[in-house]
Amino acid sequence: MNATTPGPLNLTNEELAILAELLESERTKLLIEIRHTDRRTFRDELRHRLVLVEGLAGRYHPALTASSATSGPSA
Repeated sequence: MNATTPGPLNLTNEELAILAELLESERTKLLIEIRHTDRRTFRDELRHRLVLVEGLAGRYHPALTASSATSGPSA
């Protein structure tokens, strides 16, 4: 991923709600995929992606972070 820091996103409440839905959907899919993956390297990549998704959720929709803290991935 690119390490540059873009400017802030100016989103409407409706756009934030859609972003939250998309991030939560991706988070759910990643948790399922992590659980079903046998290859350790791929699972590690998925976990890294999960951390990124949860980080985005925390920045743009803090309520998602609260729910993910209680149901994070298990090893």
